[in-house]
Amino acid sequence: MPQEASEKLLSFRDFRLSGSLWVVLCVALALRLLFAFAVFGFPPDIACFEGWAKQAAEVGLSRFYFGEMFADYPPGYIYVLFLLGHLKRLLHLRDFSPPSLVLLKLPAILADLALAVLLFALARKRLGEPRAEFLFAAFALNPAVGLDSALWGQVDAVFVLPLLLGVLFLLEQRIELSAIFFALALLIKPQTLMFSPLWLWAFLERRSLAVVLRSVLLGLGVFVLLSLPFSLSRVLGIYRGAVGSYQYATLNAFNLFALLGGNWVPDARKVLFLSFREWGYVAVGAIVVLSAFLFFREKTEERFPVVALFLAFATFLFVHRMHERYLFPALVFAPLWYVFRPCREVLILFFGLSATFFVNVGLILLYGFFGTYHFPRTDWRLLLVSGVNLVLFAFFLFLVFRKTPGKGAIQTP
Repeated sequence: MPQEASEKLLSFRDFRLSGSLWVVLCVALALRLLFAFAVFGFPPDIACFEGWAKQAAEVGLSRFYFGEMFADYPPGYIYVLFLLGHLKRLLHLRDFSPPSLVLLKLPAILADLALAVLLFALARKRLGEPRAEFLFAAFALNPAVGLDSALWGQVDAVFVLPLLLGVLFLLEQRIELSAIFFALALLIKPQTLMFSPLWLWAFLERRSLAVVLRSVLLGLGVFVLLSLPFSLSRVLGIYRGAVGSYQYATLNAFNLFALLGGNWVPDARKVLFLSFREWGYVAVGAIVVLSAFLFFREKTEERFPVVALFLAFATFLFVHRMHERYLFPALVFAPLWYVFRPCREVLILFFGLSATFFVNVGLILLYGFFGTYHFPRTDWRLLLVSGVNLVLFAFFLFLVFRKTPGKGAIQTP
């Protein structure tokens, strides 16, 4: 392996922020806290988080999944809600009060800002201070990112943070560590599974049975260990339920199926000669195959963010049962790609994805305020944004296959 590739991606000094960046960070935090206080959030999700935090604090982890309360989140985030529930009791916060809403949204808000700092540190080492500062501000002050955490109240940033760290450890060829962070992300959100092909290809490329076995055992060990305070069978049931629940072509995700009239339409309904569900399975197979092609065609560092972004974007667009927020990881892996290919076109892609995500999630949140959770499938905004997302995906493929790698791309064996 070349000397450059053997160096660690980051050191502690890469995380040092200048005075101006501290101002940006404080502004980003203040805006999020203000919106978290003023905006209730997406009612069904807020109700779940409030109820789960209370349940976890009252009955404990071991009995959490045994009550009558609906709970479809795996244990990773229940640990967080367990702590928040106890903190709410300590502070005597009323359920659904503005301070309680801020507390419930705080983990995702902090994860937002941690992602911004991590992207800055990576960009600083590779691109220099000015472009790193720009990327930091572009992510920290991105309305689409803040919308998901501070307004909606969702926790997508919380699972993407360990997922991003796992990808970076893969890039450093620290396979065992990457498996641990993959397991942590999976314990928070089942959507982590959409990124499993990246780990599969990295394992195959490593060609070391000992390393792969250690990695699998470490990841599995972390998963089992953190599931043990709950019931392991109940935890596994959560993942089985996640695969079989919400049997619709798309659930407010402005993607190809939405463009074909599939929003909140049962995925068993046929379009052309296959059902939406069958087309989704075809898409899964094609995504896995193409991700392998993207991973193995050029052995550069750039392929890791490219494959991660491809898996997030393509799965959102072409696989059934997608929710509106499932595009969120793309908002992280697009700027990560910019770190390895610092060109204007990648930034255009990032801002384009941010815009479509903001409109998609913002519209669903707005409708949710009025108790409407099924967005009209013939609405012109749904059709327009779905079409724009497909154009952005075509642009992404154009960048992948037509553009040369960014300056400083490091070849790996």
